[in-house]
Amino acid sequence: MQVKNTFVRIVHAHQFVLKLVWRIDKRRILLDLLERLCNVYEFLVYGALFTQILLTLAAKNMDYDQMLMIIWLGLLPRVVTRLYLLYYTNTAGPVSDVRFQEGMNKLLYEKACQVDLTCFEDSEFYNQYMMAVREAKTRVPKMLHDICNMAVSFAAALLGFYLIWRMDRYALLFIIMPILGNFVFNGMLSGRIFQLEQETIVFTRIAEYVNRTIHLADYAKEIRLSNVFSLLGSKYDSSVKSAQKVVKKLAPMNMLLFFCFQYFTFTLLFNGSFLYAGYQALVTGTIAFAELAVFQNFMCCNTWNFLFSAEAAVENIKNSFFIEQIEGFLKYKPKIPEDTDGLLPQLPIRTVTFSHVSFCYQKGRAVLKDVCLELKEGDHTALVGFNGSGKSTLIKLLLRLYDPDEGVILVNGTDIRKYNLRAYRSLFSAAFQDGRIFADTVEENILMGIHRTPEQDAETVWRALALAGMDEEVRSWEHQEQTVLTREFAKEGLVLSGGQSQKLLAARAFARDCPIAVFDEPSSALDPIAEYRLFQNILQYSGKRMLLFISHRLSSVQNADTVLFLENGRIAERGSHRELMQQGGKYASLYLKQAKNYQA
Repeated sequence: MQVKNTFVRIVHAHQFVLKLVWRIDKRRILLDLLERLCNVYEFLVYGALFTQILLTLAAKNMDYDQMLMIIWLGLLPRVVTRLYLLYYTNTAGPVSDVRFQEGMNKLLYEKACQVDLTCFEDSEFYNQYMMAVREAKTRVPKMLHDICNMAVSFAAALLGFYLIWRMDRYALLFIIMPILGNFVFNGMLSGRIFQLEQETIVFTRIAEYVNRTIHLADYAKEIRLSNVFSLLGSKYDSSVKSAQKVVKKLAPMNMLLFFCFQYFTFTLLFNGSFLYAGYQALVTGTIAFAELAVFQNFMCCNTWNFLFSAEAAVENIKNSFFIEQIEGFLKYKPKIPEDTDGLLPQLPIRTVTFSHVSFCYQKGRAVLKDVCLELKEGDHTALVGFNGSGKSTLIKLLLRLYDPDEGVILVNGTDIRKYNLRAYRSLFSAAFQDGRIFADTVEENILMGIHRTPEQDAETVWRALALAGMDEEVRSWEHQEQTVLTREFAKEGLVLSGGQSQKLLAARAFARDCPIAVFDEPSSALDPIAEYRLFQNILQYSGKRMLLFISHRLSSVQNADTVLFLENGRIAERGSHRELMQQGGKYASLYLKQAKNYQA
């Protein structure tokens, strides 16, 4: 039953690979088939059959000129095959590799951009995701090559078996040796190697994480100003030791299987067949001495063909496990597809309503619980509360990065799940406290790929920088808005401070003309004066727009029309700043504590 299941999995993996390669680069299949055919010709046809023909003709005392003509005729196809092999190795193969890598990357990138954010919090899926991204660009072309190798070599091996059978039937017994070596012992070894990969990938990820943190500038200050390096070192040592335990556990049987594979596949086959042929030629006389070279040639050529076929088959067994991971990732269907079609939102946006919305990232751990609220056109609403109260989650649900587990979110009275997703998200200009700066110019980091005319782009960029309070600073830089950020690709790239990064992220939001503005902790790295100015500009930018923003500094929310105080996933208090202060509840208590600290 297990063998049957393995066979079905391999066949399915073959079908998937062939369809995938056909989709990306149809020529690749033909190129690999021709390359393998040329190699088989070199081994079997030219190396064995042609040699047999020449020896047979020589034994019949053929005329020298005729013999020379046959030799030249036999060389011509070999010249053609050799030229093609050179073309494949130096031109066609590398060009096809680049073309395939490009096509495979596009598929992986498209799928990676489709993956639901919840998947990044699922370690099992993330392991599969990392394995797919890491292995796809090498495993898929390798498996295609092995499929071609297996098909052509197997056909050539059958022809070789027939030719050997005609010379000596008992010699075929030696073929059993590589069958045992490859399909039994090496097959078992391949399964255990995949098991090794699966059991160590978690430890590999930990080691890679430590390597990344040690080398990136983002972590340099903390490493130098604390003892965290020892913690990272212990994590690294622990992951290495854990991986070593897995290796040690599997190593003894792996060594035994590898020995059996080598012994049955090579030692018994080559040495055994050579001794057998020599015995038949020198002792029994059943093979003429001249035929001994032909026989051994056949055995060698056919053995290598069989070995190529068997090796390709075993490699396919091993690769099929990885192909399943790749296929699983590429066929993953997101809960919120990025290409979701539907209704187009109609402007103006009059209302945004949360109706009994609940949500949890993991089962049993609710982040939002039965949230009900309504935002109206022109409302400026502040979300405040302690860490983990659900503020950022509420915004993520509004942006439809996640969908509620219970309840519904309505925009203009329509369930947001009925809208075209791209059109719906275009309603929002957003800035997040954990937003990222990309390795590109200031201009591109603000426009984020949305371009009009050069004049309009420049106007948009400088207006956004002015609202973010960063225009004068950028004008002082040598390349101004064309300054390259980060040193990922440019030694002269500018590395922004935390405050500068937050201003640039705010400018990214200011650059968009959308009916709803969302700011999630846009000023946590700014000094009080810069923060005050930024919030004044946020209010100026928002104007008649609907504004939803989060701030831990309650001094920034006094001018909001409505303040929502969240606690444990629920809206505990709501009202204007004045109303909540008069209530003397938790918001007022927190505000007074912060004000006291500022006064001190």
